[in-house]
This record gives sequence, C-alpha cells and structure tokens, in this order.
Amino acid sequence: MEKSLEPLVSVIIPVYKTEAYLEKCVRSVIEQTYKNLEIIMVDDGSPDNCPAICDAYAAQDRRVRVIHKPNGGLSDARNAGLDVMTGDYVAFVDSDDWIEPQMYEKLLYYLKQFHADIAFGGVADDFEQNGTTITTKTSDYGNTPFSLDHIEAMRRYFHSSWAAWDKLYKATLFRDIRYPVGEINEDEAIVLQLLSKCSRVCYSGEIFYHYMKRPGSGSITAANFSVKKLAWQAHCRDNLEFVQAHYPTLVSDAAARYRGSLLWSLTEIALSDEDYTGETQALLSALQSQKKLFCAAPFSYRQDRLRMWLLLHVPFSVYRAIIRFRRS
Repeated sequence: MEKSLEPLVSVIIPVYKTEAYLEKCVRSVIEQTYKNLEIIMVDDGSPDNCPAICDAYAAQDRRVRVIHKPNGGLSDARNAGLDVMTGDYVAFVDSDDWIEPQMYEKLLYYLKQFHADIAFGGVADDFEQNGTTITTKTSDYGNTPFSLDHIEAMRRYFHSSWAAWDKLYKATLFRDIRYPVGEINEDEAIVLQLLSKCSRVCYSGEIFYHYMKRPGSGSITAANFSVKKLAWQAHCRDNLEFVQAHYPTLVSDAAARYRGSLLWSLTEIALSDEDYTGETQALLSALQSQKKLFCAAPFSYRQDRLRMWLLLHVPFSVYRAIIRFRRS
C-alpha cells in the first residue's frame, strides 16, 4: 500500500474500567476529519468489558491497534503506547472523554502555520447531572490563535495548568521522555522537559476536548488528601530547581507555583483527620527554607499571602483551627 503523504498522527487511549464511556470516546477519534491516524488502545488490565470493546474496534478499523497489558496505571499505559507508536505526531485521549471532529485537523494546521512543536486546544468540562450532560468551558486562549517561544510557554504554564490530552505534539519530543509510573500529577513531572525541546508552542481558543467529570469515578486527584498527593509539590520543587539551573528568568514564576503547591498541601492536611505530622514538618521546613524567594514571587491570590504568613508565624495547630473554622 502506498504511504500517505500526510503526516501520521498516533492517538494513544489508555483504557481502564470505562465501559460506559469507551465507545463514545473511540468513535470521536475514529470519526476525525483528519484520517491518517494510528489509534493505539492500551487495555490496562481492565476487569470489565473494555478489552472486548477494544478488540471489536480493531477488527472494524485497520487504523486501530490494541495492547493488552497487566494493570500498571495511567502513566504506564501511556508509556506502553509511546513505546510502539510510529506517528509523526502524537496525542492522548482519556477513555472516558471525547473530542470534537476537527481537533487533529485543526491542531495540525496550527502546528504547521506557526512552525510549532506543541499545539494546545480549548477544553470543556462535561458534568453528568440527572441523566443529562452539562458542558462548561475551562480553557480559553482567545479568538485568535497565537504562538509563544518555549520560555514564554513555560512562564504561561507556571500560572495555569497542564494535562496530556488537550494537545498535539511532535512525536520526537517523547524520544527520551516517559511519564513517571506510580505517581499522580504525572503531567507536571515532564512538562518542562517537553517545553525545553520546543521552538514554539501554539494555542487555539476553539473547544476541541471534552473532559468528563463523572460521579463516583474514584479519581485519585479528586479524592480526599493522601500522601500520594504530595507528588505535586515534589514535582513543583523539581521544576523550580530545573529553571534555577537552566532558565533563571523564570525562577520567580516557578517559585510561585511551588509555593502554591506547598500552601495547598498544608491546607489539605489541616482539613484532614489523618495524622500527617512528619509530612507537615517537611512541608513547613520547605516553606521556611525558601521564605525569601517565596515572598518575592508574585501572589495571584491575597489569601495565599495570608496563609503563608500564618504558616510561618503560628503553630500548625492554630492554622488548622483557623482553616477549619473558615470552611465550616
């Protein structure tokens, strides 16, 4: 068969216990207006009917390939897809989400137009409520597409958020990068590595990706506080050290994000009934050791300035009482 002159886009779909949503997800990828796709469905040891659904789509569409593997978590499933992809570009879709029909056609157009390495699209949250779906927009880059160099893209990231799935990437960016296995907040761990390889990053305000917030999903990141959630502040600490070594103009921005992760972690611990004494002491020590840098970094929220002052000047038991009173 003659090879297409159009670039191949590899779409990696990690699959685990999303039987009720999987077909809508996969159809939204199969029915893309851009047809030169390699659709890699990674069955991460799902105990429901998902493996059979994956195999059925592979039998129907020759662009679909399926990997069946023991359960290893989201990062491990994404990595399994990255290990076998053959595309010029790569994208990720979570198996309970879905995408608009022109997502990859348009993001590929913007990548070429701006000579960029990563293209962002807009995101909408879909909420299930009383049997109906309510959609709200969560990211908006304005009406006019634009691009930034990699340093300004890093700066923008430090004051926003990052997820794997609302983007189209040049596949070469992942040549020596993989997601950390067994951690949550895995996207934060590799964002600067990816951006540091880019010449430009482009953004579109059009909504392309629908993120499903389903009831009872058991999301780790949405659950009550646990030690696993300290991964965020650890990644923010590592990212601060990275820019201190390589991008000194971004230190203030990275410090603001790291400070925010510490304040969030300590506030969540204050609201928890579990004993996190050791973790609390380590977080307070980090806050104290970077006091000068954190005070100089910009504050987006006045309450963060107050929280930092309290954590540096009053016992944690007092901070806990104040936080609980304000949340009651």
